[in-house]
Amino acid sequence: MSDYVLQAGAAPGAGTKYVVWVDQVGAFLISLKSEVAVGGPAIDSGAADVAFLANLSRRHATIVRSGERYVLLAHAPTHVAGRPVHDRSDLADGYEITLGGSVRLAFRQPSVMSGTARIDFLSDHRPARAVDAIILMDDTCLVGPGSENHIRCRAGQTSLLLFRREGKLWCKSREDLFVDGRHAPEGAEVRSGSVVTGNELRFRIEQIG
Repeated sequence: MSDYVLQAGAAPGAGTKYVVWVDQVGAFLISLKSEVAVGGPAIDSGAADVAFLANLSRRHATIVRSGERYVLLAHAPTHVAGRPVHDRSDLADGYEITLGGSVRLAFRQPSVMSGTARIDFLSDHRPARAVDAIILMDDTCLVGPGSENHIRCRAGQTSLLLFRREGKLWCKSREDLFVDGRHAPEGAEVRSGSVVTGNELRFRIEQIG
């Protein structure tokens, strides 16, 4: 297996943003913040949480999670589901978001059992840190081969749950799971740099912010 990496910084409990590289699947940016600003590149502290390599305002829009709802706040020209947003717009599963004239995203909530959402890329634009999707994580993130998962794996790979516990990230599975080489039948905390291995599934997590 190739060595893919989830990239994030110190102990997970201290951070809000991670990149996960899943072997033979791809890379996923996970944000734990309830408000995520998206925009164009910037070199100072005013940069968006997710900065696209595109001609966008520094903070073009903000996606806010409030309970079970997601709302987009538009700070520059934005369309949701084909309609211009002058102030704010509710987001629902399957809605298309267009930032400026060319950055096209898909908002997904694949599981009714989780408040976590996923942002897919419809245009060729990507964040400065290249990933395959953005996960806006509430309390849980589902990883597995089914369509209800936030991170889709190949058939036959382990299904597992990433979840928050006392300000830290944990994972557990009904199948055999190893965290940093140790068997974790009851689940275990994942730290920055941890390697998680299951049946045909392997990823490494790092904190980036």
